[in-house]
Amino acid sequence: MCGTRRCGCSAMPFKPYRVKTALWYGTLLWIIGFVWGMIVFMMPTLNGVPSIPYVSKYPAISVPLIVLYLILSYFMAKSYLDLAGDRPTEGLKFGVTAFLLNILLDILIYVVLFRSSDYFAYVSIWLTYAILIGIPWIAGEYSQK
Repeated sequence: MCGTRRCGCSAMPFKPYRVKTALWYGTLLWIIGFVWGMIVFMMPTLNGVPSIPYVSKYPAISVPLIVLYLILSYFMAKSYLDLAGDRPTEGLKFGVTAFLLNILLDILIYVVLFRSSDYFAYVSIWLTYAILIGIPWIAGEYSQK
């Protein structure tokens, strides 16, 4: 189950073909979200927007970020997949890499450092993670055709 030619198994190796680029794009997306969140917390009018139960604790942060992540993840995926052979597979690998990096940074910063025990209880967070996985895969599917 290693994905190498020597063993003869057909498992797909997980490693994306441009690891540094995938990690850079994933980190950049997380930094954009973090900076936007800090800006919202510094502006009393945006920070005062009431939460939407089970959907978003801070809609002034999550709604613009969801739209921005839809756009940015598409263009980042197109740039990343420019030289890829099997674009749908590489798009999925890119999306999973961005997701894993973002969830790791979210756990370290929001849960451990800021002690936000309810961070993962909102749909908007999981929708953002789904965007990180789905949009690059979809971009790969459509660019393959």
